[in-house]
Amino acid sequence: MTDETPIPATRSSRRTKGEVVDAELVDEPTTPVAASTEVATSEPTAGVAQGTSASEQQVVYVHLPAAPRKKGNRGVGSLIALLSGILFAALLALATGIIGVVAGGRFTLFFVTDARFYIPVLFFVIGFILLVLIVNRASWWVYIIGSLFVAVFVYFGTVGAGLLAQGIVSRTPEEAAVMFQVALRNPFVIVSAVLAREVSIWMGAAIASRGRRVKARNVDAMAQHQADVTAQRDAQVSAAVSSSPAA
Repeated sequence: MTDETPIPATRSSRRTKGEVVDAELVDEPTTPVAASTEVATSEPTAGVAQGTSASEQQVVYVHLPAAPRKKGNRGVGSLIALLSGILFAALLALATGIIGVVAGGRFTLFFVTDARFYIPVLFFVIGFILLVLIVNRASWWVYIIGSLFVAVFVYFGTVGAGLLAQGIVSRTPEEAAVMFQVALRNPFVIVSAVLAREVSIWMGAAIASRGRRVKARNVDAMAQHQADVTAQRDAQVSAAVSSSPAA
């Protein structure tokens, strides 16, 4: 009987058909592709190239254009409000002349050479411009409500400026109270407030009409921007995929 030395079983270098062999997948390093377009945003948007497997995903840095700025209505609206002061002054002169006919029996426009006539005109222009700056692209109903602010601003502004011109600060409290009550009932002041409201309402309609057009253009510009962003992102990702080594 001879001793046989057992020979350890060794793994055959050949694999039979159907045998499963464990393998580890190692992703190949990829280099981020930076778009050559002009950088318009502070932070690049990182995207993943589509159409690749999980082991071949590639980070693509896409620089997107800046969003369009919304256009306002303050500049043109303020110009319309300033020009409205001419219309307000003309209507106020006509109304003051009619008041002169009712009070004195004759129509005259000599008062247009008096600086005090232009006090309500100044307050109207200031009040109307302030309203435009506040509401910007608002609808007409906002100007209808805001016209009350313009009327009150003109009314009390004209009263206060007129009393200061008459030296109310040097009068006694009793005299100042009487002067104030008389100024509140002055037909010129009342007519100025009424005209200020009417002019700001109807000229506000013109400003609001332009505001609607500005808002529509802003919506169209934003929609076009979104379409351009989508197209530019897809183009840069496609270019990065086609130029990558894995392609």
